Amino acid sequence: MEKEILKIFLEVREKFGEIKEKVSLLKTYLELHVSSPGIAISLNEFEKIFGFRPKLIYRSKENIYGISVIYTIDDDITRGIIAHEFAEIVAKEKGIYNHETVDKICFEKGFGKELLLALENILPGRVERIFIDAEDLKNRIKRLKEKLK
Repeated sequence: MEKEILKIFLEVREKFGEIKEKVSLLKTYLELHVSSPGIAISLNEFEKIFGFRPKLIYRSKENIYGISVIYTIDDDITRGIIAHEFAEIVAKEKGIYNHETVDKICFEKGFGKELLLALENILPGRVERIFIDAEDLKNRIKRLKEKLK
């Protein structure tokens, strides 16, 4: 699966030119995936939490952020997860911390369909277990469907 994740990561990375040299692909750390199959984290934050630098599958030039992902269901859903994490980093760098902006960035980069698949197939089963706001999730899915028409 590592090779498949790397292939998808490198493909998605190219659409995020403004941050692609800052983002590395981490080996999968299951401790990071309690609530999500994908997570973006600064490498300094990772080191503060775990006390060591993460192992990398792919090292970017600047190596500031890392994305850890679990391959989920198929390539399209995994692509949506990875694109979402890249979009979170873009938003974070702009000081924006809301799902609507992250979803919009994904859509603008050409990953609206894949994000919609990820939201529809992954998160609903997690809503009750991790207290994700079900209404917020429904609204995100609805907005993406409207944009993709």
